[in-house]
Amino acid sequence: MEEEILRKAEEFERTKKAEIERAWERLEEFLKLFPFRKYPEKIDELTPKKIYTPGKKDSFLYWPEFGLKDLGRVGGYNAFYAESARDNAEKFKELLRIVVDDSLSVSQKVDAPWEEIKYWGGDKIVAKKIIFSYYPDSIIPIFKTAYLEDCAKLFKIDFYYGVPYDTLSVGQKFELLNELLMKYKGSIQVFKNWDNLLFARFLYEEFIP
Repeated sequence: MEEEILRKAEEFERTKKAEIERAWERLEEFLKLFPFRKYPEKIDELTPKKIYTPGKKDSFLYWPEFGLKDLGRVGGYNAFYAESARDNAEKFKELLRIVVDDSLSVSQKVDAPWEEIKYWGGDKIVAKKIIFSYYPDSIIPIFKTAYLEDCAKLFKIDFYYGVPYDTLSVGQKFELLNELLMKYKGSIQVFKNWDNLLFARFLYEEFIP
């Protein structure tokens, strides 16, 4: 399996370089529109219409599913989750403040009370995508827990070792699996200089069904 991974990785890096660069440029566009990590006070300026207006590319929730679709898919959603965030604007802004708080861990951000907004609970896929958008250097953009588990199994990473995995929260699983995959990525020469998007895209397109 390791030889197969290395062979595919070299080919993938060569063919995807330009596409990956364009995807990072889109993230730069998003961060210029919504520079909330650098200027968290700007979250206060988000009106309900700025959170979500159908068809408006300058509304915040256009970006996770559509504007940044090449930085990790969040699935084929209907608009209910976006409408619900718009209709609960103050709660959504409160959660965004948690997202960009550098003093909080990834698990604390994911485990924030997103479920208080309808359609934002469960595996918290869109919330994870938003968190990644502000912390792309420390998160691998694979947002479904089951897919992260599949990747760990692919590389024979034992994520049950030393931790009661089944008792962990959604956020704790996401943080743990990210840490283990980042550690693995840094230990393999071919992956060492890859950014997290290239690594995630490689796993999605070559190995995750």
